[in-house]
Amino acid sequence: MEAMALCLLVSSLGFVGLACKEPRRAGAPAADAGPVLTVYAEPQTAQRLMSRVLDIAARHQWAVSLRTDSAALGEADLVIVDSAGRLVPRIRAGSNAAARARQLAEAVLQ
Repeated sequence: MEAMALCLLVSSLGFVGLACKEPRRAGAPAADAGPVLTVYAEPQTAQRLMSRVLDIAARHQWAVSLRTDSAALGEADLVIVDSAGRLVPRIRAGSNAAARARQLAEAVLQ
């Protein structure tokens, strides 16, 4: 009788432990999402390109930060500037996300 009660107690604790485990959320980013790709563009340019940048990033499941503040100019992996009416991409040397920045620039500015 004691052995049966002990067995029930141990199995109950096991089930409670499994039930308390926090489930993975469906909206959680993938573990291999890589580094956040920071893109700088002037406010007017950013407004024109925002939907294309976000669409391409979503298709590739990339984390993207599109910034328009002047501080981002030196920190961004990809800088898109308007040069005489033509959008020109500049990729920061030594960026962890340089390959993604190059792909994004090619897709957005085609």
